[in-house]
Amino acid sequence: MTKYTLGGAVVVCSLLLWAGSAFAHHALQAQFDTLKPLQLKGTLARMDWVNPHAYFWIDVKDASGTVKQWGCETIGPAALRQAGFLRGPASFRIGDEYTFEGFAARDGSERVFTTAVHFPDGRKIQLWFGDQNGQSGQQQAAPQPQQPAR
Repeated sequence: MTKYTLGGAVVVCSLLLWAGSAFAHHALQAQFDTLKPLQLKGTLARMDWVNPHAYFWIDVKDASGTVKQWGCETIGPAALRQAGFLRGPASFRIGDEYTFEGFAARDGSERVFTTAVHFPDGRKIQLWFGDQNGQSGQQQAAPQPQQPAR
């Protein structure tokens, strides 16, 4: 009987640990407003290839000439590699100008969830194919991106 009790306890503990980690990942719409698309053009200042999401930091100049650094959150490093990107200058060059499309942060900070990147050579790479509710799957028509209000 003890053998079955111990085995059952291990199974229950495993399920509890798995359930906790499954719910730990946040929904896209918790931090970003999918009804507020942005298009940001700026100079790449740095890249952070960290899990669970990679970040690109770009310096964006507004109409008055003031430069603010925006954090562009995107898919994780493994997904970027699967999409053909390499860490470093083989794919992205610090100091080059890129345009990032994405959704504005709900808290009004200089952050965006990146859905696509326009490269200096004119290529556009779509990074995210989810719907406006933050779910992956078939892409739905999204509102047209706007420049950030200043």
